[in-house]
Amino acid sequence: MDNYKWQLQKYSGRNSRHTCPACGRPHCFTYYVDAAGNPLASDVGRCEHLSKCGYHKTPAQYFAENPQERERKEYRPAVPQRQKKEVRTDYIPFSLIHRSESMENNLMRYLGRYFPTDDLKRVTQAYHLGSTSKGEIIYTQLDVQGRCRTGKIIDYDKDGHRVKPEWGEVDWIHHRYMKMQGKKKDDFHLVQCLFGEHLLPARPNDMVCLTEGEKTAVICSMVFPQFVWVSCGGQGMLTAERCKPLANRDVIVYADANAVGEWGEKIKSFTFCRSIHLSNWAKDEPHGSKRDIADLIMNERKPLGKLTTIGDICQWIAELGIPKGRITFNV
Repeated sequence: MDNYKWQLQKYSGRNSRHTCPACGRPHCFTYYVDAAGNPLASDVGRCEHLSKCGYHKTPAQYFAENPQERERKEYRPAVPQRQKKEVRTDYIPFSLIHRSESMENNLMRYLGRYFPTDDLKRVTQAYHLGSTSKGEIIYTQLDVQGRCRTGKIIDYDKDGHRVKPEWGEVDWIHHRYMKMQGKKKDDFHLVQCLFGEHLLPARPNDMVCLTEGEKTAVICSMVFPQFVWVSCGGQGMLTAERCKPLANRDVIVYADANAVGEWGEKIKSFTFCRSIHLSNWAKDEPHGSKRDIADLIMNERKPLGKLTTIGDICQWIAELGIPKGRITFNV
């Protein structure tokens, strides 16, 4: 009953997300609110950082701890109000995305050890992956109509591991776009979409594979290009609303190892898909594993063989002590 009375607050901008009482991070905690939008308590809600923090206190837990509050905070329907006007969705000019599109980022440099350049070029162009001047990758979010919602900016180290910023928050293209115009971040009304969503209309009959992270979708699309790979962008970002573009599609869901149970329950309500199944790729993962399908792929993938150059041959000749002139090259 409590879950009916109290629901997680809908996203309406950065100010609708609060400081987590457990990990202390700002703008990542979602309150449980009543029909009028009033929070039950400042510590009743869910942290978006499910892997690192995982704090989630439900209304049922709150009332179990505070039974005297049950009557005082009994749910009463709010007075019907006029339907609010639909809030607009803002977009980024595609010209900005086009200018940033390139392979000059740390993730592509890492993947270049394992994948041919042609494969890297293909995914860069398909997903309109961008690069910042610091070598960060930009995961562009384009919806089914090709409109740019935003771009997630992430840095990686030389081993392909994510480098998290000191301030703990993800950087976004729409933040930088607002700054360019002398505006506040909150002036941009963001409605996120699936990463790779724009690929769906051009491939209406292909199987769709859904992952948590954008990096996973990029890697898998090079290994299994016969499928359309999309990403929801985070463990807590898998929602029916965001996945509506998958209506009437055949979908396989590749949850991270630590989200298999949660995602398996969530997708039961995705009845708008023609078919949807949860992959069992993580069945042999040890308890507590947080790996994803891309980690499994990269662990088994061998680095590309280095091409032999004339410089390499000259070095070998010198090391073997072969006199100059004994060997000639026909180029």
